[in-house]
Amino acid sequence: MKKVLSTVLGATALGLVSAGYFIWERVSKNPEQIVPFPYTFSAPAPALKPDAPILIVGDRIGAYFSKFSPGLAETISKNLEKPIRIQSIARNGEGLHRTLHSLRSLTQWPQILIYHGASEEFSERKFELSEMGRIRKNFNRYRDDRVETLLILYPWFSRVIYEPVNRVVLSPEASPSDADESEYLRRLETELLLFEQQLLQLIALSKDRNSLLILTTTPINLDEPPRKVCEFTATAEIDAEILSLRELLKQNNPKEAYAKSSKLTGLYPGNAELLYLHGQVAKRLGKLDEAVDTLLSASAYDCSPWRTTAVHNAIIRKVAQAQQVLLFDFAKLTENDFTETTFFDDLHPQNLYYDRGVEQLGLVIKQILKL
Repeated sequence: MKKVLSTVLGATALGLVSAGYFIWERVSKNPEQIVPFPYTFSAPAPALKPDAPILIVGDRIGAYFSKFSPGLAETISKNLEKPIRIQSIARNGEGLHRTLHSLRSLTQWPQILIYHGASEEFSERKFELSEMGRIRKNFNRYRDDRVETLLILYPWFSRVIYEPVNRVVLSPEASPSDADESEYLRRLETELLLFEQQLLQLIALSKDRNSLLILTTTPINLDEPPRKVCEFTATAEIDAEILSLRELLKQNNPKEAYAKSSKLTGLYPGNAELLYLHGQVAKRLGKLDEAVDTLLSASAYDCSPWRTTAVHNAIIRKVAQAQQVLLFDFAKLTENDFTETTFFDDLHPQNLYYDRGVEQLGLVIKQILKL
């Protein structure tokens, strides 16, 4: 009996020591953070106090959009003695993670916050590839409502709940880095996970600061071909089929080209060039809905992450609907006008779409502000 008791006590002691070591290791390696982002900044962003009631944030797309803010202000200010002021802190190279970092430094929040970006989310490394499994596990835990509530009440519990991750330290200025195809494909799922979680943080921040958030989708130039076909979707056989498809287009035979491309996209899904060609053929034949859907898929399968894709816009729409946030679906303006020349370069729509867009957005804001 004594031997059994001593064995039990020994096993209990060993278990307590193991548990204590496990907790100590977690606590010593984990920072205190409610949301388990795998990066941190080396310094706080400079304090900023916007002096306008409307603030535009985002990346290069938001910075370009802000050039049309006078038209937005004019629409909102119609019949007002004093025009509404609009300010922008959108910057080139600033992914959503940096936008959030800048927003946390605001000493005064605007009445209305407009986010327009999602075109440079892959330009900077925000996590170590070796940590992707732990990152996903930590977010799975965070998404449990019970865990999130516990961490809001007791943030220090995060040092025990989350698995330790070697976090990337980001400098005050963005450090763009190019990723080869294999690295891009490995990063893709985690990058999209982080983008969605960052959107949710943007919503939470704006609610905490009593600022009305408006999310926007980003127009995609559907006539711009993909820049890189993923190697896993390309074979000598597919390349030969694409050449024959291009030959049909040169011969001005869109009906036969359509029949061929319809079959090929079913046989070889995921090839961005093939999807692009099928979309262009469908457009030529007036099958516009099919053309838009296929060309959006081509943007999503592009192995060169140089712009917004249909996936980013889908995430923005999904989050806006789930969180009941105002959405300005700018991308739909150009998609619905696909027969026209909608873009003047690879990224930016013609000015008339910006003019039309800011007028629609301005009327919505005017109604919200009851002006």
